Amino acid sequence: MPLTETDNQRYFDQHHAREKICARWLKTQSKTVRKPILFAALAGIINGVAVIVQAALLASILSTLIIDLNRSTAALAVVQPIAEAIGLQLIGLIAVFLLRSICVYGQQIAGFNAGAKVRTAIRQQLTDTFAALGPAALKHQQSGALTAVSLEQVDALALYFSRYLPQQMIVGVLPIIMLAVIMPVNWLVGLILLVTAPLIPLFMALIGMGAASTQRSQFLALTRMSGYFLDRLQGLATLKLFGQAEAELTAIHHIADGFREKTMSVLRIAFLSSAVLEFFSAVAVALVAVYVGLSLLGQIHFTFAPPVSFKIGLFVLLLAPEFFLPLRQLAIYYHDRAAALGSADAILTILEQPVGWVSDSVTQQNYHNAPIIEFNNVSKSYEQRQVLTDINLKIHQGEKIALVGASGAGKTTLLNLLLGFETVTEGNLWLNGQTLNRDRATQIMAYLGQNTYIFYGSIADNIALANPNATAEQINTAAHAAGVTEFSDSLAK
Repeated sequence: MPLTETDNQRYFDQHHAREKICARWLKTQSKTVRKPILFAALAGIINGVAVIVQAALLASILSTLIIDLNRSTAALAVVQPIAEAIGLQLIGLIAVFLLRSICVYGQQIAGFNAGAKVRTAIRQQLTDTFAALGPAALKHQQSGALTAVSLEQVDALALYFSRYLPQQMIVGVLPIIMLAVIMPVNWLVGLILLVTAPLIPLFMALIGMGAASTQRSQFLALTRMSGYFLDRLQGLATLKLFGQAEAELTAIHHIADGFREKTMSVLRIAFLSSAVLEFFSAVAVALVAVYVGLSLLGQIHFTFAPPVSFKIGLFVLLLAPEFFLPLRQLAIYYHDRAAALGSADAILTILEQPVGWVSDSVTQQNYHNAPIIEFNNVSKSYEQRQVLTDINLKIHQGEKIALVGASGAGKTTLLNLLLGFETVTEGNLWLNGQTLNRDRATQIMAYLGQNTYIFYGSIADNIALANPNATAEQINTAAHAAGVTEFSDSLAK
């Protein structure tokens, strides 16, 4: 059934509202890196001002060499002051080159630091969310998809903070400074630049209007591909056992080909926007070049416009491409914004998931004896299915409890309640007479799941994961308490 106009409008409104939410979230994240972003923008503005000085020095040097020396006689008294002036201007030009190099370096470093800091902060937010949700909530989601969001899509945010935001500030200041310099020199050239400049952001917005949704589709395809591939990799032994390995290779190839098509759609928009923006900037620079060239040749002369000398003409001609450079760079970095909006949507989908427990800022408690855990008429249900009903259980110090029951009887659910991964539907769960929640559970409980994993390295390295600064004595104490020493002494050293 084809979509009606109302359906299309509803989809557009929902998409636009979601994009606003993502943009606000990105703005909130930028507040944590405001200083490096401002520093990068300031370095870019200083670099742009240095470009103006550079153009003025080059125009002056070339004008002196081509015009003034040709007009002067060969007398040393005339040539020597000109040569000294050129020497001073060359020294100034070298100083400008050094200043620009420092500014570019500072801008890159500040932008990189901003992106790196945001990446670290967002990955910490995701890690905290994963810990808050717990394995009970995460088991219904593809681990490969979560990994893709935590790695590739968080990395895609970095360029938004390191390049787009500083460049947005530069565009708001630098073209105005350049116009303020050009207008008093030749207002007609300034008018040409002023009229053509708005065309670049206008077409940038028109072409990039669908870039965010296209980028979002690409990231979604990447997430699906990552999740599918990791799931098949983990079940490779089972696939080979049932002779399905070749069939899965075909399926993976099909998914990868879909991701290729999404990526090419993004590149198509990027190349189209770059071509259009380069065209308009080239036309504007060509207009300035034609006006300056014909004016110097005496072919045209506007009575209402100031005369164009070689020095002034060369100066505005050198400055015209630099006037459009910040706008062109912003157009290039505009795709970083589209990528960031697409990534933010996937990240927010995880961060917005409701946590099944509420922190009550429990202070750290030291238990000299193991606390008493009590289930008081505890019931747990999922939607329409009742899993646990009126469970009453009291666990004292030193007791070892075995949970026995058929598959689906609620053994794992009871453990999840005890560990704070889920909340009870009815009844109460007590710890020394206080409500047991995630905060209290994490203080006193250790959990060894059914699917354990030994990381690469020694047994001591695996034990030290909880405390990388642990001493050898502390590691041995923990190993002895866990019963590891009962078999580790017989292993090869």
